[in-house]
Amino acid sequence: MKKLLFVLLVLSLLVTNVAFSKKLIVYSSVDEANARKILSAFTKDTGIDVDFVFLSSGPALARIEAEKQNPQADVWFGAPMENHIIAKERGLTQPFKITVPKEISTRFYDKEGYYYPIYMNPLGIGVNMTMLEKLKLPLPQSWNDLLKSVYKKTIQYPNPQSSGTGYTFVTGLIKILGEDAAMKFLKLMAPNVQTYTQSGTAPSKAVAIGEAVFGIQFTPAFFQFMDQGYNVKIVFPKEGVPYEVACMSIIKGAKNIEEAQKLVEWVISKKGQQEIINQKTYFYPIRTDVDFGNLPSLSSIKLIHVDPKWAADNKTRIVNRWINEVLPY
Repeated sequence: MKKLLFVLLVLSLLVTNVAFSKKLIVYSSVDEANARKILSAFTKDTGIDVDFVFLSSGPALARIEAEKQNPQADVWFGAPMENHIIAKERGLTQPFKITVPKEISTRFYDKEGYYYPIYMNPLGIGVNMTMLEKLKLPLPQSWNDLLKSVYKKTIQYPNPQSSGTGYTFVTGLIKILGEDAAMKFLKLMAPNVQTYTQSGTAPSKAVAIGEAVFGIQFTPAFFQFMDQGYNVKIVFPKEGVPYEVACMSIIKGAKNIEEAQKLVEWVISKKGQQEIINQKTYFYPIRTDVDFGNLPSLSSIKLIHVDPKWAADNKTRIVNRWINEVLPY
């Protein structure tokens, strides 16, 4: 009888645990491989299971808006900050006020608690050195070099309609050159572009296999391919490069709010940030008190700051200019 009661008690506890266990649902604009690394580390550390769906920033924002009456996810994880500003302004996310460590720049998060940083990365030009040498092409040192006719159909960069990375590239050029000059530059560069990719990380894959000689995107995938032995080099143009601060927001109406809040707290913690390095994501941490590993020092790169509020407020207009003035060419 005692044995039967013990078995029933164990079964009761198991059923209770299953009933009360929750799974965090995430829309991730971080590439799938690195999202899996970070979120798996979070699960290992906290015991909270996570299911995620990869969506580039544009489709992610559109899906969250389409589902606003019945949200299907708890957290939007990744995409440059200006996308999260737009989500906040459209009432798609909710605040979570916490004390942010002094090791995180106030530029990197919303003081009202609507979004927090995950990592930051500079934009760069990835170069397949084998193809460069085979085609006897010069190594570019500046953005202006990419206008040279010898680079015809050798460049890939993300489409700013669908990719936050692509939009960051465009706004970075605007900060460097001015808006009209940047649009003129991109139009002049268009004959040298093979394709405008839908995903922000697609150019690096094309560069790695020699499908493209040059790819413009954020640097993590280039660093990874280099680490894997691919003959790839990164150029940081002398005029300077914009950078992303990839953020996370809790979606308004999230069903697993406590788990969502724990993810935010874990990611910005020292332990969470060190995991971003330890898991070989090749992302730059947003805290100054963690070990950056083998990543090049940010002090060696000329970084261009683009006001994320301006970028968010002007996104539709800027993207439409790109569609009308650059895409047809």
